[in-house]
Amino acid sequence: MKHHPFLALAACVLPALLAGCSRPLPIEPRASAQTRPTLTAAQLAQIRPNEAGVVPIFMYHDIGKPEQRLNRSVAAFRHDLERLYQEGYRPVLLEDYLDNRMDLPAGKSPVILTFDDARGSQFHTLKDGTLDPNCAIGILQAFCKTHPDFPLHATFFVLPNRAFDQHKLAAQKLQALLAMGCEIGNHTVTHRSLRKLSDEEVREELATCVTRLHQMVPQARVDTMALPYGIAPRNRTLLASGTYQGQSYTNRAVLLVGAGPAPSPVSPHFDPMRLPRIVTSEVRFGITYWLNELKRHPERRYISDGDPGTVTVPRALASSVDKRRLKGIPLRLYDPSRDEARR
Repeated sequence: MKHHPFLALAACVLPALLAGCSRPLPIEPRASAQTRPTLTAAQLAQIRPNEAGVVPIFMYHDIGKPEQRLNRSVAAFRHDLERLYQEGYRPVLLEDYLDNRMDLPAGKSPVILTFDDARGSQFHTLKDGTLDPNCAIGILQAFCKTHPDFPLHATFFVLPNRAFDQHKLAAQKLQALLAMGCEIGNHTVTHRSLRKLSDEEVREELATCVTRLHQMVPQARVDTMALPYGIAPRNRTLLASGTYQGQSYTNRAVLLVGAGPAPSPVSPHFDPMRLPRIVTSEVRFGITYWLNELKRHPERRYISDGDPGTVTVPRALASSVDKRRLKGIPLRLYDPSRDEARR
């Protein structure tokens, strides 16, 4: 069973953090992916990896309120995690998806958990300074503790002026998220529709968000963003990079709102500046719809070969791989019906 040092680190850091400790948090470097033994033809036929399949990116907002489009109850969130686990999904970081270096056991599928707005219900402390077990982080920590092969990886798109509602703890909470193995992304400063803003105002929103996040977590890599309301500015080129009053920003990915899974990072349809997400409520084309759909059609899912140093797909799906996106990674094609594989 794979050991995840971030859980142990968070267990040590958070009690002091949530009690108001202001010491810098120790951030351990992430282990680099290691090449694993190549699957045999028999293993390929059994596991049926398909690294050209789709990757669900789930979009959460509030946790704990009555079920609505942007609210997920505590019971439903716990059920989401259990279902994902039982159906073979494992969380990966958005940056690893973008880099096509998702380090997963053979036969498992990636899922990306995202949280918008940095709402209080995502990371909340009680009056005695302890972590609320019913906030998103509390639920995730408890689940990962009982499921050690389900890493605590998530991406939080933060509104820096009201991060997690407990303003005095905002910087410490962001530090703790990084220590746990999570990511922080840009969600603008005021959450206004970017389409209604001038070019200069768009640059101000994006650059100021990065600056304020770096004031709280200087080591954070803030190079992805989620569009408020899923609405892009009239000038989409502003999303990639820009400068406002000496403050710069660069985005390597832009996440939308709805309404389906994202393409594989080696797919010809992969566009990091227009990544779809799935709403986590019981709406049409929401989380239950897509989990059911991918359960009925497992051949559509991204299924790992267990080695981030290769890309493996069924021979019949070779055209689903844009070889320009492999960037030197070997492509392995196999034919389960013939129980053979070739490089």
